[in-house]
Amino acid sequence: MAPFKPVKLLDLCKVAPPRGSVVPTYTSLPLTFFDLLWLPLPPVELLFFYDFPYPISQFTHSLLPHLKQSLSCTLIHFYPFSGNLSWPHDPNHPMICYTEGDSVSFSVAESDADFYHLSSNNLKDAIESRPLVPHLPASGPIVPMLALQVTVFPNNGICIAATHHHSVCDGRGFTHFMRTWASISKLGVESLSPESLPFLDRTTIKEDYGITKILLNDLDRFMGSETILGNRRLRVMDIELKPNMVRATFEVNEASGRRLKEWIFSQYKKDEQQTIPPSKFAAICAYTWICLLKAEAKVGESKTNNTTSFVFNVDCRARLDPPIQETYLGNCIRSGVVIAEKTDLMREVAVAAQLIRNVVLEMDKGILRGMERSVSDLLEMQYSRILAAAGSSQLGLYKIDFGFGKPKKVEMASIDRTGAMFLKESSNEGGGIEFDLVLNRKEMDAFVSVFVGGLNVLSEHSLSPSTSRSLL
Repeated sequence: MAPFKPVKLLDLCKVAPPRGSVVPTYTSLPLTFFDLLWLPLPPVELLFFYDFPYPISQFTHSLLPHLKQSLSCTLIHFYPFSGNLSWPHDPNHPMICYTEGDSVSFSVAESDADFYHLSSNNLKDAIESRPLVPHLPASGPIVPMLALQVTVFPNNGICIAATHHHSVCDGRGFTHFMRTWASISKLGVESLSPESLPFLDRTTIKEDYGITKILLNDLDRFMGSETILGNRRLRVMDIELKPNMVRATFEVNEASGRRLKEWIFSQYKKDEQQTIPPSKFAAICAYTWICLLKAEAKVGESKTNNTTSFVFNVDCRARLDPPIQETYLGNCIRSGVVIAEKTDLMREVAVAAQLIRNVVLEMDKGILRGMERSVSDLLEMQYSRILAAAGSSQLGLYKIDFGFGKPKKVEMASIDRTGAMFLKESSNEGGGIEFDLVLNRKEMDAFVSVFVGGLNVLSEHSLSPSTSRSLL
């Protein structure tokens, strides 16, 4: 295990929107049913690594004040991030409240760790990223929405890290916030156009299935009855950071992704009803899912339970009736859950890809169907191998440029607890996809062998029956 490198705290301050810039000066945003289903989950932790080959004096005297000032300007439009989450008894509904003067915690730190190691795709101990992550309280009667930390690696780079409560927004909304902050930092407030501003009206999300009431009842049982100063005490699922976990990033370039889709489609053709090739997302996730099951079996980690599941998120903005704007700031995603028997999946990757596609098609028949079970399903999941997909290759995370270049690396530190795969676009080429995984070392070694070996087979051979048999 690599030595744990604590950071040196240089400053801890608060950044708020300028006085009088948010109208009205008090506002409350009741959580929609899309927001409620994320209340039990731990905060999301994102790390953005940037090359910055300058001494710390240039960082502290020039860049740091600029980052704070541009953040303050950004919070004018994204003020819910400055607010706080609570569940008052009157009204008996969780909400985000912003009051004039509310702010975001902003930490500044210095590290002498190896920047190029931390920002690489290579295998590293998961715990090495922990000092870069800002702390955000997730339990209590009132909890903040966002905490930020900027860590400087003198003469090498910086890491801009964010921890946010998932109930404030989904990945599209948070990327919108980061891209706006970066745009103001690089180009000034004049770079913002009216159509680029966030849409904050949560009343536009309607329901007709009684989803909110059911989710609130499930959350009521999970949170417990403890009350402090008229607010229910909030809490999240207690997911421990396991020891000896390692992190790695895997890239599927455009050519490999295309070959993988073609290979899976060649198996589809055995079934005349399947005439549409899988999406790149379905192909890569299905292949990763099966490789994980193979790796688990290879190192003897497989449990007696033969059931496995894959969980992924679907953006609902365009699927609602009526649809809502892409710039909507809040949660507007729902989870799709694929449940299967391991023995069925490990025979053919195409089976997994078809199951993923079938769940998407079923949701397209009614995007809100089954959402009332979201919280109860989350709290009761006990399948022996659950793979969840976080992030998306459509968010444009590698386009977030503060004026000193695009990110060298983007990571989701919180997957070291949730066990999800973090998907994003490739940092190296257009059309490629990369994802991060955190596993124990034995399982990671086995996964690398199976995953890379299968892709190598695809690149070296034509799509023949023997290729199909030998890929995994």
